Amino acid sequence: MLYRDDSNRITMTPLSIGGIEVYRIGEALKSARVSRPTYFRWVKAGRVRDTRYRDRNGRRVFTQEELKHLAEEANRLIESTALPPSASKSDE
Repeated sequence: MLYRDDSNRITMTPLSIGGIEVYRIGEALKSARVSRPTYFRWVKAGRVRDTRYRDRNGRRVFTQEELKHLAEEANRLIESTALPPSASKSDE
C-alpha cells in the first residue's frame, strides 16, 4: 500500500510472499514514476527485464532490486544528438 509521510513523500509497504518481500506493480510503477504503457513498452524493447515473480493471481510483483533498477532506468539521462548545421542560426 502507498502512504504519504509527513514530508509528503510516498512510502510503500512491501508484501511478504513465500518469505520474499515484493511490491505490487501499481506501487512500484508509481514510485519509479513510470506509466504502465511505458513499463510494458520497455519490457518488450528489452530496456528492462520483466519481473521475476507473480502473485497467486498472476500479477507482477517487484523485488526491491527490480524496483531499484526500474527507477534507475526511469531517471537515466540520454545524451542528445547535436543539432544539424542547418538548424542552428548563424546570422553573422
